[in-house]
Amino acid sequence: MHKSLNTFGLASAAIALALTPVMAGAQEQTASEPMPDTTAAPASDATTPPVADTTPPAATEAPAPIPAPEPTAEQVAQVESWPADKQAAYKAWSPAAQNYFWSLTDERQDMFWRLTDGDKETLAKLTDTQRETAWAQIKTKLDALSS
Repeated sequence: MHKSLNTFGLASAAIALALTPVMAGAQEQTASEPMPDTTAAPASDATTPPVADTTPPAATEAPAPIPAPEPTAEQVAQVESWPADKQAAYKAWSPAAQNYFWSLTDERQDMFWRLTDGDKETLAKLTDTQRETAWAQIKTKLDALSS
């Protein structure tokens, strides 16, 4: 029974993490094309000069991600002290997730290990405000599971 509650609690935290960027992105979206039949095209005649297109070109590529800094000697030593399975799991994370891991307090690093890899990646991509909200939810769920 306790194990199923643990799984349920972590799944709830994972869902909250996974949906946070979706909800934030939905709030920031704007219509890229006008709705059909909402604007009438101006009639062109010989006396009206054509108007130059003033809309900026659409970005075709996202900016290149900033590479994560090289781990410090202390971080490398800590990774090498971990069991092989933990080292392999850490090396499978993206550079952004690895870099974010080292920015965490010891308590949050322990909680970070309990998340799924997908949740770790999502958490690393959130804004600072979204991260704090997510960490509050994660801590609440883990505290509830511990009692």
